[in-house]
Amino acid sequence: MVRLQVASPARLLYFSCSLEKTLQCSCSFRGTPTPSVRWLMGGDPVDLNSMHKNFQVTSNIAAPWANSTISLLGEPEIVTGLHCEGRNQHGIHTSSIFLIPPDKNSVSNALVKGLIQGVVYGSIATALFFFFLVLLAMKMLKWWEESHIPKASEALIPEKPEMLEEPKIPQESAAEPSPASVAV
Repeated sequence: MVRLQVASPARLLYFSCSLEKTLQCSCSFRGTPTPSVRWLMGGDPVDLNSMHKNFQVTSNIAAPWANSTISLLGEPEIVTGLHCEGRNQHGIHTSSIFLIPPDKNSVSNALVKGLIQGVVYGSIATALFFFFLVLLAMKMLKWWEESHIPKASEALIPEKPEMLEEPKIPQESAAEPSPASVAV
Protein backbone atom coordinates (compact mmCIF):
# COMPACT_ATOMS: atom_id res chain seq x y z
CA MET A 1 0.00 0.00 0.00
CA VAL A 2 1.37 3.35 -1.06
CA ARG A 3 0.65 6.43 1.04
CA LEU A 4 0.32 9.68 -0.75
CA GLN A 5 1.48 12.74 1.09
CA VAL A 6 -0.55 15.83 0.35
CA ALA A 7 1.58 18.95 0.37
CA SER A 8 0.43 21.59 2.84
CA PRO A 9 1.87 24.94 3.87
CA ALA A 10 3.30 25.54 7.31
CA ARG A 11 0.57 26.35 9.80
CA LEU A 12 0.98 27.74 13.27
CA LEU A 13 -0.91 25.49 15.66
CA TYR A 14 0.32 26.77 19.01
CA PHE A 15 2.04 29.89 20.31
CA SER A 16 2.44 30.95 23.92
CA CYS A 17 4.69 32.97 26.17
CA SER A 18 5.09 32.78 29.93
CA LEU A 19 7.02 34.93 32.32
CA GLU A 20 8.28 33.38 35.52
CA LYS A 21 11.96 33.92 36.24
CA THR A 22 12.67 34.30 32.53
CA LEU A 23 10.53 34.92 29.47
CA GLN A 24 9.88 31.67 27.63
CA CYS A 25 7.98 31.45 24.34
CA SER A 26 6.99 28.30 22.44
CA CYS A 27 5.50 27.73 19.02
CA SER A 28 4.41 24.67 17.05
CA PHE A 29 3.95 24.32 13.29
CA ARG A 30 2.60 21.56 11.12
CA GLY A 31 2.98 21.10 7.39
CA THR A 32 4.04 18.74 4.61
CA PRO A 33 6.91 18.66 4.15
CA THR A 34 7.77 19.31 7.80
CA PRO A 35 8.37 23.03 8.26
CA SER A 36 11.56 24.54 9.60
CA VAL A 37 11.19 26.84 12.59
CA ARG A 38 13.25 29.91 13.33
CA TRP A 39 13.09 32.84 15.68
CA LEU A 40 13.67 36.41 14.55
CA MET A 41 14.39 39.37 16.77
CA GLY A 42 13.94 42.75 15.13
CA GLY A 43 13.94 40.98 11.75
CA ASP A 44 17.29 39.23 12.36
CA PRO A 45 17.45 35.45 12.86
CA VAL A 46 18.25 34.26 16.38
CA ASP A 47 20.58 31.24 16.31
CA LEU A 48 23.69 29.96 18.01
CA ASN A 49 25.96 32.17 15.89
CA SER A 50 23.87 35.31 16.08
CA MET A 51 24.59 38.51 18.00
CA HIS A 52 21.65 37.78 20.31
CA LYS A 53 23.45 36.06 23.19
CA ASN A 54 20.54 36.70 25.59
CA PHE A 55 18.48 33.87 24.08
CA GLN A 56 18.55 30.11 24.28
CA VAL A 57 16.72 28.25 21.48
CA THR A 58 15.68 24.59 21.55
CA SER A 59 13.83 22.86 18.70
CA ASN A 60 12.20 19.47 18.26
CA ILE A 61 11.09 18.07 14.91
CA ALA A 62 8.82 15.02 14.55
CA ALA A 63 7.24 14.96 11.08
CA PRO A 64 4.86 16.66 10.29
CA TRP A 65 5.38 18.70 13.48
CA ALA A 66 8.05 21.26 14.26
CA ASN A 67 8.26 22.73 17.78
CA SER A 68 10.58 25.39 19.11
CA THR A 69 11.10 27.20 22.41
CA ILE A 70 13.11 30.34 23.09
CA SER A 71 14.15 31.56 26.52
CA LEU A 72 15.25 35.10 27.28
CA LEU A 73 18.32 34.89 29.54
CA GLY A 74 18.57 38.62 30.23
CA GLU A 75 16.48 41.74 29.73
CA PRO A 76 15.98 43.31 26.30
CA GLU A 77 17.86 46.57 25.84
CA ILE A 78 15.43 48.18 23.40
CA VAL A 79 11.82 47.68 22.34
CA THR A 80 11.87 45.02 19.68
CA GLY A 81 9.67 42.38 18.09
CA LEU A 82 10.23 38.66 18.62
CA HIS A 83 8.84 36.47 15.82
CA CYS A 84 8.41 32.71 15.50
CA GLU A 85 8.41 31.64 11.87
CA GLY A 86 7.46 28.29 10.37
CA ARG A 87 8.36 27.75 6.73
CA ASN A 88 8.28 25.13 4.02
CA GLN A 89 8.23 25.42 0.22
CA HIS A 90 4.42 25.83 0.27
CA GLY A 91 4.15 28.72 2.71
CA ILE A 92 5.32 30.76 5.67
CA HIS A 93 3.42 31.44 8.87
CA THR A 94 4.60 33.71 11.71
CA SER A 95 3.53 34.88 15.12
CA SER A 96 5.08 37.71 17.10
CA ILE A 97 5.21 39.57 20.40
CA PHE A 98 6.90 42.80 21.43
CA LEU A 99 9.65 42.81 24.02
CA ILE A 100 9.79 45.98 26.09
CA PRO A 101 12.76 46.63 28.36
CA PRO A 102 11.79 47.11 31.98
CA ASP A 103 12.19 50.56 33.44
CA LYS A 104 13.39 50.31 37.01
CA ASN A 105 11.27 53.29 38.02
CA SER A 106 8.25 52.48 35.85
CA VAL A 107 6.32 50.70 38.60
CA SER A 108 6.89 53.39 41.20
CA ASN A 109 6.23 56.14 38.63
CA ALA A 110 2.97 54.49 37.62
CA LEU A 111 1.96 54.11 41.27
CA VAL A 112 2.70 57.76 42.09
CA LYS A 113 0.98 58.96 38.92
CA GLY A 114 -2.09 56.88 39.73
CA LEU A 115 -2.11 58.14 43.31
CA ILE A 116 -1.92 61.77 42.19
CA GLN A 117 -4.68 61.25 39.63
CA GLY A 118 -6.83 59.59 42.28
CA VAL A 119 -6.37 62.48 44.70
CA VAL A 120 -7.09 65.11 42.03
CA TYR A 121 -10.15 63.34 40.63
CA GLY A 122 -11.39 62.53 44.12
CA SER A 123 -11.09 66.20 45.14
CA ILE A 124 -12.97 67.32 42.04
CA ALA A 125 -15.72 64.79 42.65
CA THR A 126 -16.02 65.82 46.31
CA ALA A 127 -16.17 69.53 45.42
CA LEU A 128 -18.87 68.89 42.81
CA PHE A 129 -20.82 66.78 45.31
CA PHE A 130 -20.84 69.56 47.92
CA PHE A 131 -21.63 72.22 45.29
CA PHE A 132 -24.73 70.34 44.18
CA LEU A 133 -25.62 69.55 47.80
CA VAL A 134 -25.60 73.28 48.62
CA LEU A 135 -27.74 74.02 45.54
CA LEU A 136 -30.21 71.34 46.63
CA ALA A 137 -30.34 72.72 50.18
CA MET A 138 -31.00 76.24 48.87
CA LYS A 139 -33.78 74.99 46.63
CA MET A 140 -35.35 73.09 49.53
CA LEU A 141 -35.21 76.17 51.79
CA LYS A 142 -36.84 78.29 49.10
CA TRP A 143 -39.58 75.71 48.69
CA TRP A 144 -40.07 75.56 52.48
CA GLU A 145 -40.41 79.33 52.70
CA GLU A 146 -42.90 79.45 49.84
CA SER A 147 -45.08 76.66 51.14
CA HIS A 148 -45.04 77.29 54.90
CA ILE A 149 -44.66 81.05 55.45
CA PRO A 150 -47.67 83.09 54.27
CA LYS A 151 -46.95 85.83 51.80
CA ALA A 152 -47.91 89.45 52.42
CA SER A 153 -50.79 89.18 49.98
CA GLU A 154 -52.07 86.10 51.78
CA ALA A 155 -51.76 87.52 55.31
CA LEU A 156 -54.99 87.79 57.27
CA ILE A 157 -55.95 91.45 57.53
CA PRO A 158 -59.16 92.21 59.35
CA GLU A 159 -61.59 93.97 57.05
CA LYS A 160 -62.94 96.53 59.58
CA PRO A 161 -62.05 96.49 63.20
CA GLU A 162 -65.10 96.65 65.41
CA MET A 163 -65.32 99.52 67.83
CA LEU A 164 -65.61 98.40 71.33
CA GLU A 165 -68.43 100.15 73.06
CA GLU A 166 -67.93 101.48 76.49
CA PRO A 167 -70.10 99.88 79.06
CA LYS A 168 -73.15 101.98 79.66
CA ILE A 169 -73.29 103.62 83.06
CA PRO A 170 -76.80 104.18 84.25
CA GLN A 171 -77.46 107.88 84.11
CA GLU A 172 -79.49 109.66 86.68
CA SER A 173 -82.70 111.00 85.50
CA ALA A 174 -83.43 114.70 85.98
CA ALA A 175 -86.72 114.13 87.65
CA GLU A 176 -85.33 112.28 90.57
CA PRO A 177 -82.88 114.02 92.67
CA SER A 178 -80.07 112.04 94.09
CA PRO A 179 -80.05 111.49 97.80
CA ALA A 180 -76.96 113.62 98.24
CA SER A 181 -78.48 116.61 96.51
CA VAL A 182 -81.60 116.41 98.62
CA ALA A 183 -79.76 116.84 101.86
CA VAL A 184 -78.25 120.06 100.92
